Amino acid sequence: GTSPVKTYPPNEFGFCDLTGNVWEWMRGGKHKTRIVRGASYVDSLDGSFNHAATLGARSTLHGTTSTGNVGFRCVKSPQRRTEYHWVYHDEETHGQLAVEDKYGKKDMIPQQGWEDQFEVDEDDDDEFEPGDDSDGYTEQKKKRKVVKPRTRRSNEL
Repeated sequence: GTSPVKTYPPNEFGFCDLTGNVWEWMRGGKHKTRIVRGASYVDSLDGSFNHAATLGARSTLHGTTSTGNVGFRCVKSPQRRTEYHWVYHDEETHGQLAVEDKYGKKDMIPQQGWEDQFEVDEDDDDEFEPGDDSDGYTEQKKKRKVVKPRTRRSNEL
């Protein structure tokens, strides 16, 4: 019969259980016969190897066919991750990062040349010692979180 998920080890790309368990119904078509792809456990000659399971294995079945070796796969797209990196924000050069109104609400001001999707990290201010000035003060630079450009990752298929 059919195998439970992750019965067999993954291939070199990290995928497992993609073909050979059951023939999979394909979406679409206007005819009574529907396309199925893959292969199933019934198609092996000796029960140990699936001879019909190739990349281009395709067949047609009537739309009302119901057998134990034909099915469909439920898939869901992965949730896209938003990645950030931290940049230092100099208020003298780039202007104020946020303006606070009389009720204490902070409004972020989009800066020219900077992405406007960021958060102020007030807790993680880094302190920098000034170079040649030795009068004992430390300068604080604010960091802000900037959205990185979207990149596709191999585990997001």
